[in-house]
Amino acid sequence: MFTTRRPIIWISIFLFLTGCKLDFSANLNIGDLNRVALSKQEGILSSGTIKFEVGSMANCGDESGFFSSVLEKHFLDFKILPCEQIGLESYFVAGIKIPVLHSHIDWPAKTNSLIALQSSPSRKIGGVDVELLLNQARFRKINKEVEAKYFQKFELSRIGIVLKNDQVAYQDVLASDVFVDGLPVVELKAFGLSQGKSLLLELSDVKQEFFSLYNRVTMFSLVLSI
Repeated sequence: MFTTRRPIIWISIFLFLTGCKLDFSANLNIGDLNRVALSKQEGILSSGTIKFEVGSMANCGDESGFFSSVLEKHFLDFKILPCEQIGLESYFVAGIKIPVLHSHIDWPAKTNSLIALQSSPSRKIGGVDVELLLNQARFRKINKEVEAKYFQKFELSRIGIVLKNDQVAYQDVLASDVFVDGLPVVELKAFGLSQGKSLLLELSDVKQEFFSLYNRVTMFSLVLSI
């Protein structure tokens, strides 16, 4: 009896040591954001990836069924990808789609996604504000299932967006309290994007905590005119 239970015990210990952390990343095109914000186009989905940190590559394979059963209900077009190892860290990986919405009003009723993006006309500048939205009810459901199995709370560990300028015109991007291409940005700062170029924007710890508590946070703004 002791021998048969040992793998389960070790899996729980590994996850206890690493914590139940989820990394979220999305790929956004400026053209899609403009169409949603300025033309109120519906049905636009952005591709993305989620990574769930596990104790080892062996754990990833052994527990992939559980991870899938918990997460696939809360993301669109959920598709399991090969497990990854980065340094000493191992990850269960899945591809997803993220809805890009014009309004946050009643948005949880419009999609089965844990996270959505809102692209809307800015009230501060002549441009577009892009926000992240969190469905807290779905977050609690995931946390309940994860905590019941591993005695660890589920948490968002890293949130990043790769923003690509797929337009002909040069684009200014405004951001603050984020990491841009790995460098910290505190005060509001403009970044220029020429055609075909990309920026990696990641939430700071403060913004990430705000997002977890209040379910909504501004990621960046696109300047159309000043």
